[in-house]
Amino acid sequence: MRFSALRSFALMIALAGIGLACTRELGETEPPETRLGHDFFPLETGRFVEYEVTETRYALAAPPVTRTSRLREVVREPFTDATGQPAFRLERLRRATDDDTWQPDSVWTARLEADRAVKTAGNGSFVKLIFPLREGIRWNGNALNDRGAEEYRIRRLDQAWQADNQPFSRTLEVVQREDSSLASLERRTERYARGVGLIFSENTQFFYCTSAACLGKGQVDFGRQTIYRIRTYGKE
Repeated sequence: MRFSALRSFALMIALAGIGLACTRELGETEPPETRLGHDFFPLETGRFVEYEVTETRYALAAPPVTRTSRLREVVREPFTDATGQPAFRLERLRRATDDDTWQPDSVWTARLEADRAVKTAGNGSFVKLIFPLREGIRWNGNALNDRGAEEYRIRRLDQAWQADNQPFSRTLEVVQREDSSLASLERRTERYARGVGLIFSENTQFFYCTSAACLGKGQVDFGRQTIYRIRTYGKE
């Protein structure tokens, strides 16, 4: 009996050791920024991402009007922001086609904290991601502005996704708003890739025809949709 008990105890120790080794192999050997998810929001001077932007506007009794452009967002030098924390300038440039010259569009800022990623556009700061990342995690994206609480959530964490023939092996989707009815649709989502950052975003607000002849058919009376799709990325 004593030998059997000792053998069982030794087996438990061996299994625990194997489990610990596996845990280290799968998680603890990864750098902290990967385990937490910071690499979904990389900030480094000289990094850039270029997007194709498609904006479509709908108006009553008129065909939709679509405009396309190119947007280039470049991470510039770090600085200390109004909160006293290190942040980076995001220089945004725009042009209509690849043959045009880049023109200044706007300057945003971004910062990466231990538990969240924050982007500031105009006078509003938004909590884009929360760390550590988890499938289904929820947070208030407007926690740093006065626009009223708005729940963001993560879905499809670390799933492969393709943007216009560019495959990304590990991405996530942030759902900022997803409301629909027979009368309207409002959807705002963003998709991020490890080591790249934002690769896709959609901002859609449609108001549907609600007369007896078209109710429930998804016929847009008026509204707009803006889509950002990554074209290329790298470092200057």
